[in-house]
Amino acid sequence: GAVSQNYDLVEKKLDTRFTKLQLRSFGPIPMIQDSFYLISMRAEKTPRLTFAMFQIPLGNQGHYMNINSGGGGLSNAMIISSAKQLLLDPAYYLANAFEQGNGAAVEVGGPLNIGTPGMLSYRVYAAGGSGRYSGNIGGRYFTYDNTNYTYSAGAQLGINVIGHYSRWDSPFLLTPASTALAFRVGAKYDQRAQERYPAANLSAVWRWDRMILLSEVYGKRELNFGSWQMAYNATFGVLVWPKHMMIAADIGQFIASDFDNPPDTLETDLKKIKDELRWRVAAHYYFWSNIGIATLIYTDATVESLTGGEAEREQELRLVAQFRF
Repeated sequence: GAVSQNYDLVEKKLDTRFTKLQLRSFGPIPMIQDSFYLISMRAEKTPRLTFAMFQIPLGNQGHYMNINSGGGGLSNAMIISSAKQLLLDPAYYLANAFEQGNGAAVEVGGPLNIGTPGMLSYRVYAAGGSGRYSGNIGGRYFTYDNTNYTYSAGAQLGINVIGHYSRWDSPFLLTPASTALAFRVGAKYDQRAQERYPAANLSAVWRWDRMILLSEVYGKRELNFGSWQMAYNATFGVLVWPKHMMIAADIGQFIASDFDNPPDTLETDLKKIKDELRWRVAAHYYFWSNIGIATLIYTDATVESLTGGEAEREQELRLVAQFRF
């Protein structure tokens, strides 16, 4: 008799390269007191402006109006600086199906003077446009024939239970930090090129001495094709050696139910919807104050297409050095 064996081909690649360069300009808007602007450019495969923000105060009680290049949404995962990503890159599965980019957004927010000062805050936003990268801020770019107008509107409540934690604070710890426990809860409605859906988001942060725990869950009901979709992420960091070393790990998942009424063709962001389980672990060494950081990071992921086929496993080990400024 004959014996045959089949082997799966696993792609292995070794590489050394620059993977990320983020350039930012930040400062006050001339002639407008207590205002600021931020322009951020990412230069990886090709230079492109990715984020622009202009913020002015409304009155003198801490309220503001913010106009930006499409960051309207409930999660910070895709819009915070590269310097604040505790696992180097955002958890894309946490935002891909829920926050698909906008051409421009306007936001109003500030404190809610209820209870303890600084405990409650709010933000409401409206956004529109496709938001697909075209190499310029606010550009419109269509990779398909579908040019339906897209828009989004939502609101979010911030709750500081203990201490204070801003949605823009960095999770990196250089020295032991003050205790903070904070929550954010929000909801929104989106109409995209192919989809319509309400969505809800809940996030929590607990910071104590040398430890920080961040968790977030996102869910939506896709109305056009009938699908429930949910993603979560939990991130844990420990400062094991103040001013020298921090370790971090995260785990997260994206899960989607089958379409009740599948589309004829999967276009736009529908093509990206894949069940995914991913975990990462990283060790950060501060070799120059909190500016220079060397990171060893391991990633393990299982990705399964909703259109069928076998699940794919991804494994990656990287050694990364970065200067954050």
